[in-house]
Parts: sequence; C-alpha cells; structure tokens
Amino acid sequence: MQPNSVARPRVTLPILTISSVILFSCLICAKFYGNAGSEPELSVAKVALSAVRDHVALMAALISVLSVAAGLLWPAALRVAGATPLRALAMVGAAMLAFCAATLPWLVGLLPAEAVRGFLYDGTVLLVVCLLLAFEGVLLLAARPRRRDGVAASEPASAVGGMRAALFLFMLAEELSRSFLPLYTRDLYTPVPGLSETLMMGLPIGLFMFLVAVFTPFAGAWADRFGSRRTLLLGTLPAVAGFAGTAMAGSLAELLLWRGACALGYAVMFIGAQGFVARHTPADRRARGMAQFVAAVIVAGLCGAPLGGILADQFGYRATFVVSALLALAAAAAVTLLPADPVERVRRRPFHMGDAAALLGNPRFLALLMFSSVPTKLMLTGYLFYLVPVSLHAAGETPAGIGRLMMTYGLIIVLLGPWVSKMADRTGRHALFAGLGGLIGGAGTLAILHEQGVAGILIGIAALGIAHAFNNATQLALVPEICRADCARMGESSVFAVYRLLERGGSVIGPLLAAALADRFGIQAALVALGVIGMLCGTAFCVVFLLTPSTDPTAGEAAR
Repeated sequence: MQPNSVARPRVTLPILTISSVILFSCLICAKFYGNAGSEPELSVAKVALSAVRDHVALMAALISVLSVAAGLLWPAALRVAGATPLRALAMVGAAMLAFCAATLPWLVGLLPAEAVRGFLYDGTVLLVVCLLLAFEGVLLLAARPRRRDGVAASEPASAVGGMRAALFLFMLAEELSRSFLPLYTRDLYTPVPGLSETLMMGLPIGLFMFLVAVFTPFAGAWADRFGSRRTLLLGTLPAVAGFAGTAMAGSLAELLLWRGACALGYAVMFIGAQGFVARHTPADRRARGMAQFVAAVIVAGLCGAPLGGILADQFGYRATFVVSALLALAAAAAVTLLPADPVERVRRRPFHMGDAAALLGNPRFLALLMFSSVPTKLMLTGYLFYLVPVSLHAAGETPAGIGRLMMTYGLIIVLLGPWVSKMADRTGRHALFAGLGGLIGGAGTLAILHEQGVAGILIGIAALGIAHAFNNATQLALVPEICRADCARMGESSVFAVYRLLERGGSVIGPLLAAALADRFGIQAALVALGVIGMLCGTAFCVVFLLTPSTDPTAGEAAR
C-alpha cells in the first residue's frame, strides 16, 4: 500500500521543515533552561543562557528562511523531493542536520567537559523524536486521495493514512505519561489502611489494563454494530475527559476514576482502528494496512515517553495531562474527517465463556499463555511501566531522562522486529523464536545483579526490547498453529479474541505484583524477582514446545 506523493510540496514541505526545526530548537532550549540551576553538571553557566537562546533562535530562523526561499526559488526541486515520503523526510532531515551542525557544536563548547557526552546523547534522542514526528506529518500529507476527472477519489491508502494520523495522536496522548505516572500517583497518595504507598503507585496501571481487557469485547461489538468511524469517535471522547480529569485529580480515587475513562477510550480506539483497516483495505493489502496500524502505535510509544518527560520537567505532571487531553481532542477531530464505513455490517459470532474453557483444555495453548504470552505482558507493565520509572527516579533521573532511557525499548523493537518476523516465517520455527525471547528477557533483566543503578536498568530495558521483538509476532503466529481444531470449530477471530482477553491478565498482574514485591523486599529485589520469573517461564516454554513432541498431529508444526 504505497501512499501518494506529498500534497503541494512547494508549500507543505517548507512548512513541515520550519515546524520540525522550531520543535527541535525548543526541545534543545528546554534541555538547557529546564536544568539550569537544578543540575549544574548538565547546564550552561547562567551568564550564557541568553546567548544560547539568541543563537538557537537565530539558527532556527535562518533555516526557516532558507526553507521558504527554497520553496520560492526551486519549486521543481521540492516537487522531486515530495514524490515519495522518504524523499520528503530526507529533505526535512537534511535541514535539521544543518541546524544541528550550526548549533550543537557551539552549545557543546559551553558545557563542562564531563557533561558533553550526555548532552550529545540527549540531542541525538531528541533529533530522532523530531524526525519521527516529521515522518508522521509526511505520511499524512502523502495520504490524500488522488483526483480523477477533477473529483477526489477515496482510496484505501488515503483512508488508512487518515486513520493512522488519528491513532498516532491518540496513542501519543496516552504515552506522554509513561515515564512519570507512578510518580504522579505517589504525589496524590494518602494513607489507606492495609495498602502501602508502593502498592498504590502500581494500582492505576493495573486498573487501566484490567479495564482495557473488560472493555475490549464490548468495543468489538460496537465496532460491528455502529461502524469503525463512529467507534473511533466514541473512543476519543471519554479519553479527552479522562486526561482532563486526571490533570485536575485531587485524590487517588479521582485519579483511578479518570484513568478508567482513559481505559475505555483506549480499548474502543484500539479495536475501532483495527476494524477500520479491515473495512477499508482489500484482502490482498490487509497485512500492509495492519502494518500502518502497528507502526502508529510503536512510533507514538517512541515519541511519547521522552516528550512527556520533557513536558513534565518543564511544566509539571498536570500540565502534561492537559497536553494529552488536547492531543486526544485533535485525534477526535481527525476521526471526523475519515470516510464512512461500507454499508454492509460484519456478523460476528458472540463470545461464550465455554470458548475460553475449551481453549484452556488445549495443553499447548495453555502453555503458550502461561509461559510466554502472560509473562510478556507481565514484564511489560510490571518491569517497564512500573519498576523502571520508580527505580530510575530513585537513582536521581528526571522524568525527561527516564523517558529517553525507556525509548530504547521501542527503538529496538522497530529495528529488530521486522527481521525477526521475517526469519521466523522463513524457517517456520515460531516456537524457537518465542522461547529465545523469553530467555533473553529474563536473563537481561537480571543484569541488575552485576551492574547496579542506571546501567543495569538500561541493560534490562534493552533486553526486554529484544525479547519482545522475538515474542510479539511469533506468539500470534503460534495461536492458529496449535489451535487448528479450535479455529475450525469456533472461528479464528473468536480464538484470537479469547487469547487476547486472557493474555491481558499479565498486563493487570504485572504492576500489582511488582508493587507488592517492591513494598515487601525493595525495588532492587523486585527487579531481580521479575527477571527470575521471566527466566523460569522462558525455560518452561522451551521444555514444552521444543523438547516435548506434540501428541496432536494437527499441531505438529507448532513444536518446531
């Protein structure tokens, strides 16, 4: 599914370039001014602050003027650059690199020698974030419908491109709080008999995941009944209220209530977006359409944590949730511009509790669930979403620093995931890759035993990224392999619905288990305990799938 060329590149590309350079310059200034006085080793001298501001503003203005001049003097070059999204991104990237070449060396000269490496790392991370945001803008500009005989014709690429923009904005709104939500919860904590502060810090994450699991089946039914566009709009509205309410929450009970509204919006938006892709792409392009869906979620995760951390450092937690509400509102506006669904309605077999019982009677499905899928989600929410922010904050990291470190997880999945999926499909050994993922994730998170502090946690984050790059696609591929009889009897969609519902149990358990372990034994012990759980589950999965032959001839392929 190839998008069209960028719409009106003579105008849109200079505007996109100017916006990207200004955003990057603002983030760079935030790095200086936000830490000035509070972290002397990472800040310039106060006497140089005005010079930094003036120099960055001058370079941003110069690049902006050159971009506009290019649009006026070399329109043919911009038309060539706008022929494909990658060419357009290359042009924007070249302008940003020019800005970096003119600005960063001068700024680095003002820093203490010991702070240069950290600043260059931060600058690189922010450059990547800005380029990812620019790429989303380029894809939106390239997703317009072509005109035939003077009339705009709706195309699958334009419909899915518009959906990707709405989904990206919504997921970015949710991801902004990823690096500091437990810390914000701690600020609202008041003593509750029998519940410690540590445990209550994990409660909003656990409740959010539980409600997402509860609302998901209803969201699927609503999407079938009302259509995907209406369902997407339905998902954004409670989320807008949820983010705004979270920003104004005066107690932990209010926080939980508003996070529940965000969970409803998340579940509805997630299912609605999947249904939109299915309804607006032909069967031979559906995989590529779903790739757009997955990419929007991943890119939002990459950008959200570092941007949210910077906003929290500069303006506070509550202001960051206000920004999330505005992004969700922008997603709602984007949804209203999407094309309507086809007239036909999708008939879906209703879910029965007997379906779950029948699948749990399949030993290999149960092993996949208990030793791979649930532990994967448990490590994601318990280790990455809860323990990482809490432990890094205890080590002295700011929300911005936490967000940049957490970005490592998403980058590894983006870079490694496609290669792993291709190799697993080529060899047919999905169970082998899933088993390796479990072992790598468990072993990597145990690095905290040898490398204390930030270094050990960063190794754990990277290992978890590698593990989930191995797991995410291969687990889904194993489901129809080991449940062929169930898929024939119940339908593949129903089998996946049960699998997704049960899998989310790990998302619910993860932060609560991590909080309970941290409360009882300390954060360090909780990190180690989750690593041990990951290792044990990965080992058990390998024993069941790689060392024990299947007794079901129809599931023989799954043992490979």
